[in-house]
Amino acid sequence: MAERFENILDECLERLRQGESLEQCLARYPERAAELEPLLRVATASQKASSAVEPRPEFKTRTRYQVQSWLQDKERKTEPKKPSLVGWMPRWAVVVASVVLIFLLAGTGTVAASSTSMPDDTLYPVKLATERVQLRLSRGDISKARVNVRLADRRVKEILYLAKKGDSRRLDRALLRLAGHMEVIEQVMEANADKPKVQEAITALRALLEERIAENESAIQGATNNTDEPGILGRVLDTYRQGYQGALGSGRRGSN
Repeated sequence: MAERFENILDECLERLRQGESLEQCLARYPERAAELEPLLRVATASQKASSAVEPRPEFKTRTRYQVQSWLQDKERKTEPKKPSLVGWMPRWAVVVASVVLIFLLAGTGTVAASSTSMPDDTLYPVKLATERVQLRLSRGDISKARVNVRLADRRVKEILYLAKKGDSRRLDRALLRLAGHMEVIEQVMEANADKPKVQEAITALRALLEERIAENESAIQGATNNTDEPGILGRVLDTYRQGYQGALGSGRRGSN
């Protein structure tokens, strides 16, 4: 079976960090060279810049332009796919996740700019890719659950934005991502409910959930719906409540 593209990219990025040239990396995978080359060129430029305390403004501008141009080109060429329950994102956005780590060092501002992007923005796939990296870097179940709580807050904000814009198609995708975050939180709460060593952390996580539920439910109830589905925000609220009630129920079982 063919090796997954993101695994090939990870290997090439590691070889670049160890001093291998771009041409040598591409020669290892000639059948994927066309896909690898633009990513590796951006990564190489970012890696060189990371050795400086502060990259020059012209480098930041040039690199940001390279990334945005690449994203726009991929957006034009990529056909939309059916989202999965846990965190839909295009394959090429998953690939970008590895490059995002280098941009964090390079200080180009692309990752920071993407953090406030919405689903209809060019940089939104970078936002999702960065989140995937953050989840992978989370150490332990509780830490991963807390990241998912924060990401669920982001999804709620995105849903409210999309409802106001009347974009029900993207809203459905955002709702699936939200359900995915809540599913992970419930799984963590359930898996750790009977572990005495983490009960203090579970209690703190439950308190955080209760705080976020109150604020997000209020925001959903007061949101503007300009889609052609009158009941869509009710469906969002039901999904949200069901997910967090499941998580809170799992957490309480361990405290009884």
